[in-house]
Amino acid sequence: MTETREFKDIRKGTTAEALPVDEFMNELEKIQAEICTERNRVWEHVADGTLSLPYLRRLCKEYYYLGVWYTSEFGSLVANAPDFDALDMESSEHFHHWLQNLSDETGFTGDRNHVDMKVEWARMLGIPDEELVSFVPMPETIGLVLGSLYYMRRSYEEGLAAFGWAGERFAASTGYAKLMYEGMRDHYGLEVENFRVHAYAEEDHGDAADYLLRKVVTSAHVQHRVRTAVVQCFTLRNARTRALNRWLDEPGALR
Repeated sequence: MTETREFKDIRKGTTAEALPVDEFMNELEKIQAEICTERNRVWEHVADGTLSLPYLRRLCKEYYYLGVWYTSEFGSLVANAPDFDALDMESSEHFHHWLQNLSDETGFTGDRNHVDMKVEWARMLGIPDEELVSFVPMPETIGLVLGSLYYMRRSYEEGLAAFGWAGERFAASTGYAKLMYEGMRDHYGLEVENFRVHAYAEEDHGDAADYLLRKVVTSAHVQHRVRTAVVQCFTLRNARTRALNRWLDEPGALR
């Protein structure tokens, strides 16, 4: 007896409607305010010179881990940019921005390679190279990094939201780089180029991320995916901040 196979018709169309872009971006701002409730107090103790040197070294190793992994994934955002096939470079926005960002991070636009700047900071603090390479960061740091990398590989819109909007833009809004740079200069005798550079670069990158995200969150499907990416990355980021703040309760954290 011959069986007849029938495939179900999966064409259902869509009933969800996209929010107006400004309304959707305001929703993301509210999500940030609701989730990112922890203030990073470790930065403040670097700023006033009260974080002990062993904990400053520990923080340096955490930043090295962030830098190595994030820098390695910039190519995903360049490759997935929706306007990579523009007539010429100046006609693109997404592609041009991320190509410049990648060039900046890897040292081809004037500033030094951002990973190398973190290695230089570690050496200033007397951290051996083998210790830096073998360092295992906090679970919250690993979670934030791997969560962000997942979205950077998953789609351009989610990568832009996770790394650019909920990452670079949020970091710039905290003013952390200026706090870290001036604190280490004034209280530890360290001129750390990594934070001098990020004090101005991240604000530019963050503004661009907001502009570019508004360009792509125009459908209900994209808004849903972007919203999910932002919620999850902010949740991981807030958990990491909470974990960093717990350092301050440990003996020897402050001087």
